Amino acid sequence: MIACARPSEDASIPGFDPADIPLEQRRIGPVLSMRARTDADRPFLTIGGRTYTFRETDRQARALARGLARRGLERQQYLAMMLPNCSEFVFAWFACALLGAANVPLNTALRGPMLDLPFKDSGARGLIIDRALVDAIGTLSEEVRGQLDWVAVWGGLEGLALPAGPKEYLDYRDLPLADGPDPERETDFRDVQTVFYTSGTTGPAKGVQTLNAHQFSTASGFVRAVGLTRDDVVYTPYPLFHAFAARLAVLPSLLAGAQVHVGARFSASRFWEQAAQCGATVAQITPGTSRILFERPPGPHDRAHRLRALFNTRADAAFEERFGVRLVEAFSMSETGLVIYTRWPERRPGSMGRVHEDWQAQLVDDKDLPVPAGQPGQLVVRPRLPYIMMQGYLNRPEATVAAFRNLWLHTGDIMRQDEDGYFYFVDRAKERIRRRGENISSYDIEQAAGAHPDVMECAALPHPARDGEDDVRLVAVKAADASLTAAQLADWLAERLPRSMVPRYVEFLPSLPRTQTDKVEKVRLIQAGLSAAAWDREAGGAAP
Repeated sequence: MIACARPSEDASIPGFDPADIPLEQRRIGPVLSMRARTDADRPFLTIGGRTYTFRETDRQARALARGLARRGLERQQYLAMMLPNCSEFVFAWFACALLGAANVPLNTALRGPMLDLPFKDSGARGLIIDRALVDAIGTLSEEVRGQLDWVAVWGGLEGLALPAGPKEYLDYRDLPLADGPDPERETDFRDVQTVFYTSGTTGPAKGVQTLNAHQFSTASGFVRAVGLTRDDVVYTPYPLFHAFAARLAVLPSLLAGAQVHVGARFSASRFWEQAAQCGATVAQITPGTSRILFERPPGPHDRAHRLRALFNTRADAAFEERFGVRLVEAFSMSETGLVIYTRWPERRPGSMGRVHEDWQAQLVDDKDLPVPAGQPGQLVVRPRLPYIMMQGYLNRPEATVAAFRNLWLHTGDIMRQDEDGYFYFVDRAKERIRRRGENISSYDIEQAAGAHPDVMECAALPHPARDGEDDVRLVAVKAADASLTAAQLADWLAERLPRSMVPRYVEFLPSLPRTQTDKVEKVRLIQAGLSAAAWDREAGGAAP
């Protein structure tokens, strides 16, 4: 039984704060079981046109856990998942948590070497995949395909051309076991629950090992930031394979006993209508998408909704007045979860809030020395409680040590802090590219572009866009006598990269500036800005 806040041990009571769950009891299994008892017939998960109660969700997750255990999934082993937003994603996530295993959610746009990496890192021997994505298996290396003991295909096997390599393919419907003993194992708040792959700025993507206690800390912060109660309905149109939708929508709803409605994808033209249709009171949004919504012409659904809060973007008085909703800002990253926020309904305009009660934070200069109040510095953080941040980057000990320089996690984000302890975002590390709420690896773009036979060398850079976000800029050097055009290179990359990574700006230079140690000097390119010869993909008619 979950030991919850007094005056009662029932986590469904009004005013229950998930942060009051004792640290050692912060595990999905016991909370899911408790919700199945105390809120059995209340709606929890609405997705794909169907609503699942807490009891149904618990039953589905346990049936799948039995099937995964039969397939040999052991505690702290890894299960790869390549699924769109669907109920099976949530059931698989929770099933892994019941078994003490770790799930590895994969971006559905990944192919080739970028998809190889998480399999090699984790050693995952099982994969649950949507039938529409099965072709991605054929882009994996022979080594990785041979690593897979089984692949469960959601949507069935009929009519599919199955890539060779995995030892067995099965219909997902044959994986769950409805009958049998309770599959839940003894788990620990220190267990790795999920490995999210976050894009690096100077190297390949890194697997962030998030623990049970880590995810609970993040989810409880969200509950406080938006004042979430069991009477709320949370709407997210973002992919579940990202931490944003999983840790900051689904899990908080489970903890608070609220309902979560997961859309298929973000649609600017239908956002308000979809939020109204599901009766949402709280929804997710990113800075880039908030601007897109504001720039659309007025429509009948602008205020025909029940939304009281949109998380996570900066306050904007004009936006709030037009749509009748409060914008809530906080600071969260995959490595830490939510570490800066303001408890609902408080806020200070322009500020992300103050440091989470379970964290320490300070701003430092390039020598890691604290800066005075009001001066910009890099945000560094560390937890007050054990195991509430990432265990480290999976199989990346050097990157882990570098991130924790001087016993503080360096976020790479520049902020300032006022005398009252409120933080204000200023800028981000120069080589990070952030487009529509997603961090993008310059390294991955450079590896893809560098594989073109007419590209001698290249550099992927951020170019300032609206609302503090970036567009992707690629600067390249062509091979001698090559006739390659910027548009041709962009089209070539569009076939090999996720859409968010395809450069908006492409330009060719005779050479790239280099440091004394022969590294490309990206700072000089950024400071110089776009050349007159830079090609703009959006101006050329491509979709933004």
